[in-house]
Amino acid sequence: MKVSTFAIKLWRWVSMLAFAAVLTYTYSNFDQNVAVHFTPQKQPDAFLQRDVLFYICVAIFLVTNTLVGLVARLFPRVPSAALPIPNQNLWAGHRTQLNELTQNWFYALMAAINTVMALALWVLGQLNKQLGNSALGGHEWLLPVCTLIFAIVIVALPIRLMMKPANEE
Repeated sequence: MKVSTFAIKLWRWVSMLAFAAVLTYTYSNFDQNVAVHFTPQKQPDAFLQRDVLFYICVAIFLVTNTLVGLVARLFPRVPSAALPIPNQNLWAGHRTQLNELTQNWFYALMAAINTVMALALWVLGQLNKQLGNSALGGHEWLLPVCTLIFAIVIVALPIRLMMKPANEE
């Protein structure tokens, strides 16, 4: 197993465990109604019951992981000629490497989604702890970090596909 494959699989499993741990932790610490939206004056203006929030998060987790995993497993069945990728003819001759590369990318996408959901839940939990405090804060980093995670993962596959396949030994 390649180091990159191991690292991505490890990230995927750690992100799943982290999401489950953060979901359990925040659920146990939330009040019955959870503030999910705030005004510019940092006052909560939209609430969800914690059970509803829990089921929404679990549903998003299950649907995204199932769909991305399904696409990752079905990708090797797509004929090489039907793939809209750069260097298509070159990659067609290295199909096993292409399959591993795309499977790793799908697993990285799955890990990114899980990581972002865990971070968002963590921040939501921290904001709900601060309710009543006039200086809600500590969440400004969330959007740039989540955007960076998704940007790196999404851009990684096209960049790698523009390169030539590695020599197989």
